[in-house]
Amino acid sequence: MTQHRRYAGFDRRELLRRAAFLAAAAGGGTVFGACATGGGGGTTGPTKKPGGKVDANNPFGVDPKAPLDVVIFKGGFSDEYAKYHEAMYKKRYPESEVKHLGTQDITPQLQPRFVNGTPPDVFDNSGAQDLDTATLVNQGQLLDITPLLDAPSWDIPGKKVGETLIEGALDPLLFEDKPYGIPYALNINGLWHDGKLFEENGWETPETWDDLMALGEKTKAEGIPLWTYQGQYPGYMVSVFNPMVQKHGGNEVMKNIDNLEDGAWQQDAVLAVAEAFFELKSKGYIMPGTAGLSHIQSQAAWAQHKAAIIPCGSWLKSELGSQLPGDFEMTIAPTPSLDSSDKLPFDAVPYSPGESFLVPSKAKNTAGGLEFLRIMLSAEGAQKFAELTYTLTIVDGAHDSQDLDSTLESSLELVKAAQAVERIESPKYGTWYRPLQEEIEAAMGVLLTGKLDARGFLERVQKKADAVKKDPKIKKFTR
Repeated sequence: MTQHRRYAGFDRRELLRRAAFLAAAAGGGTVFGACATGGGGGTTGPTKKPGGKVDANNPFGVDPKAPLDVVIFKGGFSDEYAKYHEAMYKKRYPESEVKHLGTQDITPQLQPRFVNGTPPDVFDNSGAQDLDTATLVNQGQLLDITPLLDAPSWDIPGKKVGETLIEGALDPLLFEDKPYGIPYALNINGLWHDGKLFEENGWETPETWDDLMALGEKTKAEGIPLWTYQGQYPGYMVSVFNPMVQKHGGNEVMKNIDNLEDGAWQQDAVLAVAEAFFELKSKGYIMPGTAGLSHIQSQAAWAQHKAAIIPCGSWLKSELGSQLPGDFEMTIAPTPSLDSSDKLPFDAVPYSPGESFLVPSKAKNTAGGLEFLRIMLSAEGAQKFAELTYTLTIVDGAHDSQDLDSTLESSLELVKAAQAVERIESPKYGTWYRPLQEEIEAAMGVLLTGKLDARGFLERVQKKADAVKKDPKIKKFTR
């Protein structure tokens, strides 16, 4: 199944990051310096002269005979959805040869190709060995996909592609307000439970932290620990921590963190949530042995009712596969409000887009790469992805009339409720500053084992944030 590095990040793409790229880049001599500062960003639009007629059905001037080179991360989502999208491309351009590679080795496969100037036309930059997006952008290796957003939708009449996307869809791949790819999968991060188990025991979904602590006593009385998480990858818990901080203190708190403001990790809202996390551990509500478990082991334990709640993104069902009992009612809920003083409501959830699809600026068929993304962002393409992966996409409204299973229905209900309230903005620090993200995840793992208290956790993270801010070799971004 999906490969992980030990400390993973916020959305699915972040949660599957790896240290291998940094180690390889540290060897020097490639276009992928670990802390690139030059390059001036990517290129806007197709960089090759169009080989086909430009019209509403072919807005990028795709050469109908040009081959298309596609590389897909074959992880928890598999790559069957991409084969369907490739078939849609072949139907429109039957003379084109579509080359497909499904792999978990993104960096080993693609780093040499970027170095040699022969990257694929489009690729899914995900998994434990993904390439550092910020480095690619800084060195001009990626296409600014603004022309895609201005192109007509593949199958949604009267709409440009950019008009068919949910609010904030492109946020994770914005650099200096320019979009450098499509974060395609709408990862709904939240707390999962078995609706049937909760109903049988009369347990209610906790809406506040006090509710969660009270539920912990109830599940304990039934011999079921309240909580487990993907112990070897505490980045999953960062996906709970961040939205709770934003709910409690507002989006401005996370903006300060993203912008590396002095003392940002010691803001009152951040400390309050860190103290709550320490309480989760100190009260013994985490399933014994969790810290040593992989994502597969902890998720399987949860599916066996060895814990009542697990945090995860909406790829959970796809990743569990046959380990999920047939009568299990997978239900997702928002992270709890800390207390009544929270600035954002309970229904606010981080529906963070992930699974980044990028078009290299030096690809042979950049027009075809953009066209492939246009296909993915069609209603047909989005619905097939959801059908095969149990995960929604960033195409707004594409799944409203689709026949969905209970897991997708639960996710869609959560999104609709979140869209009715102020949005939790996607944190940027994980994409902008990988060393900081890795330190936060590592510190989170220590906090949850009880070897750091809340203040110790924040001091450790603040120290790293200060170091990143002072490092002249790391390009800084602001929002």
